[in-house]
Amino acid sequence: MARKRATGKDPWKAKLWYTIHAPSMFEKKEIGETISDTPEKVLGRKIETSMKELTGDLKKSHIKLIFRVNEVTGENAYTEFIKQELSRSYLRSQIRRRNSKVDSIFNITTKDGYNLRASTSAILTTRIQTSQKKAIREIINQELKSISTNNDFAQFLEEVTSGKMSNEIYKKARKIYPLKRVEVTKIKLIQKPAPKEAA
Repeated sequence: MARKRATGKDPWKAKLWYTIHAPSMFEKKEIGETISDTPEKVLGRKIETSMKELTGDLKKSHIKLIFRVNEVTGENAYTEFIKQELSRSYLRSQIRRRNSKVDSIFNITTKDGYNLRASTSAILTTRIQTSQKKAIREIINQELKSISTNNDFAQFLEEVTSGKMSNEIYKKARKIYPLKRVEVTKIKLIQKPAPKEAA
C-alpha cells in the first residue's frame, strides 16, 4: 500500500531565485540564476561561463571563466573572479602529430597587488633541446612579469582573454625557436590584496 504524502509547506515555495552577475570588469552582466532559501547560502557558490557568453564572440567559446559569489543584495548575487582556463578540447586541437610543447607555471603579481598563478604552453612543430626550452620559459616568465606589473588586475585579464598577451609572448619567444603558437592556458587567483584601511 502506497504511503500518503505528508502534508505541509512546500519547501520550494519558500525559496527565491537570485540573478547572478559577472564581476565589474565584465560590466556585471547577468550570467545565470541560482535558488536558495537564504542569501547566506548563495555566498560562495561557483558558476562557470565562457567569454562567448559574456561578449557574444563565437571565437572565444573555448575560454572558460569561473566566478564565485561574494555579495548578495536583494535578489542579485555578485561574483568575483577565481579562474580562467582554456577548454581541453581546444588545447587538444592545437597539438598535431610530431608537435611538442613547453609547459610552464609562474606566480605573478599585478600592479594593484593581485597574486596570480599563470600556466602557459608554447607549441612547437619539432622537438627541441633542454637549453632551448629553458630559454623559452625565461622569455615567457619575463614577459608575464612585465605585463602584470604594468597592469592592474582587470587590465591583465583583458590582455589574457583578448589574446594580446599570447601574441606578445609569441613574438619574443619565437626569436629563440620558430614556434607554432603560445597559449596562456590558465590564470588562477591565489590571493587578493588586503583591503585598504579607512583614513
